[in-house]
Amino acid sequence: MALCKKILKVSVGVLLAMVVLLWGIKAYRDAHYFDNYDPSAPLNITVGETIEVNKDTPEKGYTITRFTFDAYQGEKIPTFISLPVNRGGKKLPVVVFLHGIGQNKNFLKEITAPFNQVGFAFVCFDQYTQGERKLGQKKSFLAGLEAFRQRPAKTINEERRLVDYLLTRPDIDPQRIYLVGASYGAVTGSTAMARDKRLRAGVMVYGGGDFSKLLDSYANHLVVAVALGLIDGKNLNPEKPPLPKLTPSQERKVGIVLGCIKPLAHYFLGAADPLHYVGLISPRPVYFQNGEHDVLVPAPAGKALQDAAGEPKKITWYDSDHVGVDLEQTKRVLTDGLKWLLEQDDPFRTPEERTTNVPPFEVNRT
Repeated sequence: MALCKKILKVSVGVLLAMVVLLWGIKAYRDAHYFDNYDPSAPLNITVGETIEVNKDTPEKGYTITRFTFDAYQGEKIPTFISLPVNRGGKKLPVVVFLHGIGQNKNFLKEITAPFNQVGFAFVCFDQYTQGERKLGQKKSFLAGLEAFRQRPAKTINEERRLVDYLLTRPDIDPQRIYLVGASYGAVTGSTAMARDKRLRAGVMVYGGGDFSKLLDSYANHLVVAVALGLIDGKNLNPEKPPLPKLTPSQERKVGIVLGCIKPLAHYFLGAADPLHYVGLISPRPVYFQNGEHDVLVPAPAGKALQDAAGEPKKITWYDSDHVGVDLEQTKRVLTDGLKWLLEQDDPFRTPEERTTNVPPFEVNRT
């Protein structure tokens, strides 16, 4: 009996030591999560092809230039920047756009025209694992998970390096740098704005915070249901309704799995949760746009992010699913966001330059 008690005590001691060690590792990794930003490192800009769009109608014309800049340890970041043709020799305000989780820098081509036509430069880079930075097909599952863990920090640090570069350009006004983040780009964009005080204002398009709430999205419920073999995943796309409805029994099983995943997500990704940082955006203005019926970013996650932000802030709730599901609704959201940005930029504009007329967005895909 004494031996059993001794073994039990040793086992409990080992278990507690492991728990302390794991949380110690987490605390260290969290504390250094955003370390890989060095503003003194060379940017090593390389400029590629420039294309001109609408050159026969200068009032609508703009150019798109591909370039790269160096992020941490010289990693090349492929980027597009668009500039209005009619610049009048003045320094331009610029919008840094952080794209969604499955998008890449090419989405700039879908939405840039109205921004350029009202006088903004517009810039977007390929986030880690997307576009020209996709992982090789031979990468292991664990390598994919580690890349997913690294992506928020890389996105935020690379946004800061991009701003480092923008500040060197003679055609960009350093006081008029704005951020627009869409979906995943709004999740990371909230933290980017908090950490990068050079950003004057920002629009968070259908983002959210609190990873437990984000994991509770109906889209994630469906993904888990497919993984468990409860429903057929063929042709399932959360951005293309109608979506299958889970039974109460299926929901219970999915809930058990998600209940196990949430602590792991908190352990590995807790440092990336924008709830920790979004309050630091204040006193700079921020505009939150969210959908009441969003299957990808649940309304409770959107509200959690909004509530954690300080003032001044504007909030609009749309009677909609996720941005991009309905193209007409997406155009409305983009229009509202651009109108708000113009309001923020008005103090720098002459009366002749000010406008409330936003050109129509011609979005064909998201």
